[in-house]
Amino acid sequence: MELLPVLLMGLLVLLSSQTESEANDADVCGEATPGVLLSQDSSVNGLMVEKAAVNNDESFRCLLYSTKQLNCSWSFLTLHQDAHLSVIISICSEGTTIHSLNQSSVERVGSMSLTLSEHDTIEVILQFNITLHDNWTVYLYAYEVQDIEVLPPPRDVTASIKGGGVLVTWSKPTNMEDSGPWCFEYQLDMGNQGRLIHVITQLNYTEPNADPSHTYRVRMRTKITDTCIEKSHWSDWSHTATVERTDKLSLLLIISISLGLPMILLAVLLLVRHQRVYEVLFPPIPRPPQKYKGFLEKNETLNFFYPATSAEPVEEITEVEDTGRTL
Repeated sequence: MELLPVLLMGLLVLLSSQTESEANDADVCGEATPGVLLSQDSSVNGLMVEKAAVNNDESFRCLLYSTKQLNCSWSFLTLHQDAHLSVIISICSEGTTIHSLNQSSVERVGSMSLTLSEHDTIEVILQFNITLHDNWTVYLYAYEVQDIEVLPPPRDVTASIKGGGVLVTWSKPTNMEDSGPWCFEYQLDMGNQGRLIHVITQLNYTEPNADPSHTYRVRMRTKITDTCIEKSHWSDWSHTATVERTDKLSLLLIISISLGLPMILLAVLLLVRHQRVYEVLFPPIPRPPQKYKGFLEKNETLNFFYPATSAEPVEEITEVEDTGRTL
């Protein structure tokens, strides 16, 4: 008799495990509704029920980028520490699973990524399986592809000063639905202390009263308007288009003239008033005398003869003999 409660308990655990396994392995592509959170747990005998809202502390989302990379992230901050969490991402097309990614054990805060080979008329279903002791809960949330698409930034962004204003032009980005230009909303950041400019439909914008002494750095991002898609996401910022100061060259020219012109005038004045300045700056090249030029050209040894010093004149002394005669 004592074995009966143990057998009954084991049977309940086995049935609970089988029900959880069936809920995890079932093809969810035909069950989920886009934009609706569904829940199933061990106490409802496998019935899927709709949740009214998603708790702010238990959030998740998926984003599909133009590189066909799908990224899904979650944050279950209120989840019990002993709870076991697993995540399954299912890619659906016409109610059938064409690709799935399963991680059997993940942290309460994390993310998963995969690259899609095709994303026409597909749905993404994010499934969370939470197990705590003998209880389990499954959450399902489905996304339509246009609701998770992140557009590339606007193309060919240029900026220039024209007609006293800064003219910014760009090209419409491409998206999966190939939406018309009226479905795109743009934000311009012109470096004006966080002031963002909103533009809808247009592919150009003019900032009036441009300051020619100011350098403008323009970047843009875009998303689908709420009138075309209920939920959309901003793209990354585009490259920065720079409009340089128009007086930069003239300022440099003024500085060059103010520094160079006095030096030129001073040099001319010195050349006019002091002709020797040229000789000091450019001394003449020494040249040999003309009489030695021939010897140098013939490579002959130079023999220099100096005349001997003339002897001093010798004084002749004539001795006169005294004869003693008296005239």
